[in-house]
Amino acid sequence: MTSFVAWLGADSRGPTSVYFASDSRLSWGMDTRTWDNGQKLFRCQRSPEIFGFTGYFLLPKNIVHRFAEQIDQGLLGSLAETSPEQRAQQLLETARRDVRAHLYPFNDDFSLFYASRSGSGMSPKSAFHLYEIHCEASTRAVNLHSIPTPSASSVLLTHGTGKAAVDDWTDRWRRSDQGGTSRAVFSGFCDALRAGSDKRSGGEPQLVGLHLQGDAKLFGVVTARGPSIQGTLQDGVVHRPSAIDWRDELFQRVRPDGSLVKSAQAHARSWLPPSLP
Repeated sequence: MTSFVAWLGADSRGPTSVYFASDSRLSWGMDTRTWDNGQKLFRCQRSPEIFGFTGYFLLPKNIVHRFAEQIDQGLLGSLAETSPEQRAQQLLETARRDVRAHLYPFNDDFSLFYASRSGSGMSPKSAFHLYEIHCEASTRAVNLHSIPTPSASSVLLTHGTGKAAVDDWTDRWRRSDQGGTSRAVFSGFCDALRAGSDKRSGGEPQLVGLHLQGDAKLFGVVTARGPSIQGTLQDGVVHRPSAIDWRDELFQRVRPDGSLVKSAQAHARSWLPPSLP
């Protein structure tokens, strides 16, 4: 159903960012037909909170879209009033309520992923938090799990039908000379999608993130097929390209045409160790 990765970026001072990356393919059970323009990552425009999902897409897609909108409208309180743990509990109760109300049977499990930042600035003034809410289709049980966030750059979790491919490629980048960086994780993720070993993952990569300050960020992604936003390729000229930041498959800061942003650091493609047996 999905390839998904969450990772933590850090420098010598401590954690500096959290990112989610996903593919854009939606599929229906054993049906071989797919749609490659499905939005799978979401962010709040007025709060440092990001969301993603894997598995049965109908429920989680609606849950996280509506939940993020309610946060932006101030209906659920701010993170200054509500701790990340309390926010995760709010999302858990929302998911449980929607699962109970969903009368149509579904056979695939699904997971929601939620990341937020408490405070602002370098640690200990701020901290990143990551949670998974998992629904088991057979019992419709919905449970919350907290994912530890270490102090060094690392992959926090991979998930979905493309997990094995993402694990393989991100591990190869981890063992390269660019290991331990955000660009290594995102480059590995993009290589896993391009390799196409998981037929239920595909389309353009999507990217959202949290930094030490400010609200959640949406990124446009530029691949050989062109610039895309939330999994949808942008036909023709991108109006107001500076409205969001753009990254290419090497995590370079670029413009929608793929050219490097002035003063952006260029990243070279590494020689990658062979796949692990």
